[in-house]
Amino acid sequence: MDGVTDHVYRDLMTSRARPGAVGYVVSEFLRVTDRPMSERVIRRSCPEVKRGGVTPSGTPVMLQLLGGQPEPLAETARNAIREGAFGIDLNFGCPAKLVNRHDGGASLLRSLDRLERIVAAVRAAVPAERTVSVKVRLGWESHDEVVAIARAAERGGASYLTVHGRTKLEMYGPPADWDAIGRARRAVSIDVVANGDLNSARSLADCEAASGCTRFMLGRGPMGRPSLVVGDAEDGPLDDEGELRLLADLLLDYVERIRAVWDSEHGELARVKQWLSLARAANPAVRPLFDRVKRLADATELRAVLAEAAS
Repeated sequence: MDGVTDHVYRDLMTSRARPGAVGYVVSEFLRVTDRPMSERVIRRSCPEVKRGGVTPSGTPVMLQLLGGQPEPLAETARNAIREGAFGIDLNFGCPAKLVNRHDGGASLLRSLDRLERIVAAVRAAVPAERTVSVKVRLGWESHDEVVAIARAAERGGASYLTVHGRTKLEMYGPPADWDAIGRARRAVSIDVVANGDLNSARSLADCEAASGCTRFMLGRGPMGRPSLVVGDAEDGPLDDEGELRLLADLLLDYVERIRAVWDSEHGELARVKQWLSLARAANPAVRPLFDRVKRLADATELRAVLAEAAS
């Protein structure tokens, strides 16, 4: 998620995740237009390349690339692997209008021959032992497009496919269609990872039943219910009060990590407000905490509010 899942967030969540809960994480997208991105830009986008493409706690990081031209994307992928990236994730799912108007993200779902060529070019540029994954939506306007999309990604050589259960035109509106993700899974031989509305343990179980997928990509879910990946699994599901205490404790850790990197009170406030804004969509119980934090203009007050919520 652009502007949210930077290296500070990735370090936090992987360092606090319980064993086995997180197999890998994905960077924010690196936009590639008509020329390859340099090693300097790659390192800035994904600092983990300097440590072999893993977070400080050892979780692999996929560098996500977004663009519509095979050659610059392939050369950027080659540069990234040379710098130390663990693997490459290609973003054909972003529904943002600005991105789509400039030949990126979900706009490629309307041209599957181009999508296939991009995947093939990147696959050819990346050593066979390195992963090249692909993130898509169900289609541009119809859920029925997903099978053809999945097959194009597979023909291009994708290692696996992540499918968000909505079309581009649906954005984030209607419920995710997990059954349609299942149709994609059955149409290809590569692994399919399910994404969309995975905000609770119940939703994960329901998605598995509907799609047949056993691997899931989580976005907003752990921001609203961190117990999906953080904490002791033996404690079982947390109630709303326990979830909020865990979230507040996690955010206290987060602001300290932000301060260590940027030394910016504004950065702390802005990032926590953004986190809680996304979290309330995944868990309505977060709204009272968001309503308190969104009015704050002082980092000391922020810490006091979070400490109170965590106690």
